[in-house]
Amino acid sequence: MRTIRMKIITGILMCSLLTALVIGALAIVNSTQLASKDAREKMQYLGTIQAQELNGMISRIEQSVNTLSDTVMQEFDYATFTKNKSYADKFTEEIQEVVFSFARRTDGAITAYVRYNPQFSNPTSGTFLTRNSLSEDFTAVVPTDFSMYEEDDVEHVGWYYTPVKAGKAIWMEPYLNENINVYMISYVVPLFAEDGTSIGIIGMDIDFSQITDIVDKTSLFETGYAFLVNADGNIVHHKEVASGTKLVELDASISEVVSMMENSGNQGIDKMYAYQGINKRMVYYELGNGMKLILSAPNIEIVSDANRMVILIGSAIIIAMIISSIVGVVVGTSISKPIKLLTGIISQTARLDLKPTQAGSKLRKQKDEIGIMAKEIHGMRSIFRELVSSLNNAEGLILDSVGNLDRIMQENSNRAGENSAATQELAAGMQEASSNTTNIVKNVVEVKNNSQNIYELAKAGEEDSKQIQVRASEMEKVSRESSDKTQKMYEVMKQKTDIAIEQSRAVKRINELTEDIKEISSQTNLLALNASIEAARAGDAGKGFAVVASEIGTLASQTFKTVDTIDEIVGEVNEAVSNMTECIMAMMGFLEETVLKDYDAFCESGNKYRTDADSFLHVMGQVGTAIEALEKYIVQIASAVEDIDEMVTQSSNGINVIAEKSGETQNTMAEGYEKLQICREAVGEFQKIVEQFVV
Repeated sequence: MRTIRMKIITGILMCSLLTALVIGALAIVNSTQLASKDAREKMQYLGTIQAQELNGMISRIEQSVNTLSDTVMQEFDYATFTKNKSYADKFTEEIQEVVFSFARRTDGAITAYVRYNPQFSNPTSGTFLTRNSLSEDFTAVVPTDFSMYEEDDVEHVGWYYTPVKAGKAIWMEPYLNENINVYMISYVVPLFAEDGTSIGIIGMDIDFSQITDIVDKTSLFETGYAFLVNADGNIVHHKEVASGTKLVELDASISEVVSMMENSGNQGIDKMYAYQGINKRMVYYELGNGMKLILSAPNIEIVSDANRMVILIGSAIIIAMIISSIVGVVVGTSISKPIKLLTGIISQTARLDLKPTQAGSKLRKQKDEIGIMAKEIHGMRSIFRELVSSLNNAEGLILDSVGNLDRIMQENSNRAGENSAATQELAAGMQEASSNTTNIVKNVVEVKNNSQNIYELAKAGEEDSKQIQVRASEMEKVSRESSDKTQKMYEVMKQKTDIAIEQSRAVKRINELTEDIKEISSQTNLLALNASIEAARAGDAGKGFAVVASEIGTLASQTFKTVDTIDEIVGEVNEAVSNMTECIMAMMGFLEETVLKDYDAFCESGNKYRTDADSFLHVMGQVGTAIEALEKYIVQIASAVEDIDEMVTQSSNGINVIAEKSGETQNTMAEGYEKLQICREAVGEFQKIVEQFVV
């Protein structure tokens, strides 16, 4: 048989287990999804930041070379260039300092060069600036002699003919400059005349470590890393794989990654793949120089937070089950122990043992259902003890009464003969008295019944007036409490409304701020205009500054438009605040003028209602008191008359019968003796039953 203790413990454990499993499963699923999503978003965010940093550097290099080409071509005389081969050498001397200046200001530049079409210039015409490291200054060296190489000699003169044939500015593939042992990447801008004739090129070689350092410092989770591939899917820079390795050759599953990267719309989307038996995720971003930045990390590291969360939740479930087991044992024991004690007391009572117990005294002190049950059982046992005591007393009284009855019956037997003669004389007189008292009794009974009806009506009216008085008091109390609450609510709402209205006026400060921004935008626009004028006066040297001035002017115009939009929004906010203020003031007026006055009227009505109930109760009380006093007198009269009537009737009837029964009395005395003997035997049985109780 399963005890209550085991049932309680089992119930608590089952509920705890079910709750823990449901909550744990939901928590594991949600936490796993969130942790995996956060990890992938972290990888995507880091890739976006690194790609932006790389594109920013690439953009600055392109802007520097493009600006240099624009500056050089402004002063170039194409007609003279095609007719005189020495023109290129002379023009190079004029632009030498400009090339020096741009080379020094370009991040990571190792070389800077301007070369001309050898068809219209000398084979070594142009300028070539170089340095061995970024910490050194540039020096001018003799350019490569075009006459020593054929046009299809990509290894030696591909840096010139490749961009010319492409007809647009391009980034060349990274290569090792063996002279200074530095990996470099070149950005070259081809120069063309209006008729499409090639004039030459302008380019710079950039230390490739400026880009690879940003890639190498990218770290994902514990072992994740970043690397670069070119447009053909060949590795350009990787910390573990040699440059030039085709990406598809690393693992068969990477072919899907390569296919995905062919669509530029997939950049920023993470993709699962396998490399050397390890499941990984990657995300790629296209760079401005045609390369792709790829971020890769083992999938197990990406979901490590989710796995730790699963372990943590599982541990929490186990701990919760252990705690639930302990709680179940404690709760089950605390509930079953008092029940077991109560069962013992009930079993003791069933054995007719009514002696007080120490356990019962402790159980009655509890404030729960066990305490109530203990008190009820204690009351029942107390009643049993009182009954046993009463039975003991009744036993003694019965024995005494039997003895006295025996003596009295003996005496009555002697007097029965004497009463027979006297009763005959009283019979005639009692007959007439009986007739008179019967009429009196009928009248008194009718008066008593009428007074009783009046008394019951007065009592009913008194009870109704009490209920009316209670309802009136409750009505007055509720009305007063509602009025006080409404008054407090009105005061709090009024205070908050005043504060809200005062705070809403702070919106006007936005107008003042927008006016200040407009004024600053106007001054900025004027400053940009002045800067453009000064840049125009400076000529070539001010062209770079003219671009900055133009951007500042554009920013000022955009700021002015944004401020206009803010003014429109602030206008809408002011209108909404005004409408809200009108609604709140209308509501506060309704509370003050209508609701609070109605509550005062309710309180006054309740007070009047209670006063009327008090008066009605007082009147009903007086009526009830008067009827009650009258009824007492009538009862006394009725009782006396009934006694007389009963006495007379009994006397009349009794006197007639006594004479007849007196003779029979002696005959029944013998039968009475037999009944007394039966009573003595019953008292003995009764005594045996009482002795079974233990008090």
